[in-house]
Amino acid sequence: MQRIVRAPGVVLLCMPPRRQFLTVSPARWDSISSVTEESVDAPWLPPARSQPRASPMLPPTLREQQIGFIGWGAMAQAVSLGILRKGLTETANIAVTDVVPHVLECAAKEGLQRSESNRNLVESSDIVVMAVKPQMVGPVLHEIESCWTKRKILVSICAGVTIATYQDSLGSDAKVVRVMPNTPCLVGEAATAFAGSSSCEEWELDLVHGMFAAVGGATHRVPEYLLNTVTGLSGSGPAYVYMMIQALSDAGVHGGLPRNVSLSLAVQTVIGAAKMVQDSGQHPSVLKEAVTSPAGTTIAGVRMLEKMNFNSAIIEAVEAARARSESLSQKPDFLFEQGRPKR
Repeated sequence: MQRIVRAPGVVLLCMPPRRQFLTVSPARWDSISSVTEESVDAPWLPPARSQPRASPMLPPTLREQQIGFIGWGAMAQAVSLGILRKGLTETANIAVTDVVPHVLECAAKEGLQRSESNRNLVESSDIVVMAVKPQMVGPVLHEIESCWTKRKILVSICAGVTIATYQDSLGSDAKVVRVMPNTPCLVGEAATAFAGSSSCEEWELDLVHGMFAAVGGATHRVPEYLLNTVTGLSGSGPAYVYMMIQALSDAGVHGGLPRNVSLSLAVQTVIGAAKMVQDSGQHPSVLKEAVTSPAGTTIAGVRMLEKMNFNSAIIEAVEAARARSESLSQKPDFLFEQGRPKR
């Protein structure tokens, strides 16, 4: 406690750290000069309490979104029923449209909502999944563009249709996510890649990631230009694997095995080898070396595959499919002439 001023009749005291000033009469000065600051009989104001921080708003979950499927073919069925099986949403939150009445009946049996038109579906949906044939995208966009709003997310699983194609109709700031799943999606084993427009927020892309992770074990976000490579690898890849399974089965039959036994062994060999790569985390070349004994049977077979340019054939197949996908992205309608696909 420090005396600052002593004038006739009053004494001003300064008491750090609060630096409060007391007015003290001369008669009381001597009696309080040795009293500590805490015991001074003076008004005390509690320190101002900082306002508690508002907890950040959590992003919406898929369960809080209305999801509409324009077209309910095999791929759309796999995705919609897959997210239901995973418990990510409820049947009341999913609506579908389709040009085939029987398909709509099947959707109703699954408990899904049926919409009267694409326009009505879009108006009531937060996420719209475009699941029609590529040549039908234009007419559908023309139907829905007048009721599209910036807050909606369009998810496209239409091969070869770019984000720019949708934004040309829905606006340059439209939220569009282009997705490339593959057919093993039908059995919950899809390999999927996706790319989003610049207007999409991270939580929106996370929702789309969750939708397709529900039907597969590999879901990756990539730049849109790489989706053509994804098409060549995982989009067309199942066909290459089917050919390999068939070739292994044929080889078993050639060696004397019954067809059913040979096919069963071939299928399980591919499944088991893929799971070894997936679960072990080891590079395929390391696992190959583990099977390849010196002067053994496997190295004899590997030598023949190398002689027949097996690796190069696979790489060239993926590259050819990638180039074709790029051509389709640039001009997706040249395959269709007078409504019939070219052979």
